[in-house]
Amino acid sequence: MPRWDDDRMDPVLALSASAALLLGVVLALSAMRCRSGRGGRARSWVRSEGIDARTGHAYGEVAVLVVLPLLAQSLLVAGLLMALGSVEMLRGAVVGLLVPAAVVAEVLLWIVLLLATGYRAIMPLWVYPSWLRPQRRREREVIRSR
Repeated sequence: MPRWDDDRMDPVLALSASAALLLGVVLALSAMRCRSGRGGRARSWVRSEGIDARTGHAYGEVAVLVVLPLLAQSLLVAGLLMALGSVEMLRGAVVGLLVPAAVVAEVLLWIVLLLATGYRAIMPLWVYPSWLRPQRRREREVIRSR
């Protein structure tokens, strides 16, 4: 039975949680800037060659539109779990129930999104920001017409 004075925190776990949360926020802000930024640096990840160019797969687009937000989300989830786990009174529930559920959910989400976007010349249109969808829609129609 937990006592009221068992609310001590593990300082190492709390510091790790803070670092994970901070890095997750930085990556999330970076992903948001890349999706909505107007400048050349913010849009440097966009494939500029046409679909007929033999440049290979658009890894930059997958990295910015899929991997970067997923990584930010995973770090935020891990940071929240570490923060909850750093409180001694909550540690049993976090380790026993929340960590396995979060790991399974994160792994499934990574698998589903990477399989949906991974090896395509043009990813599903819902992945692209609104300003890039018309161009990718036209390219998709060209590919389908072949």
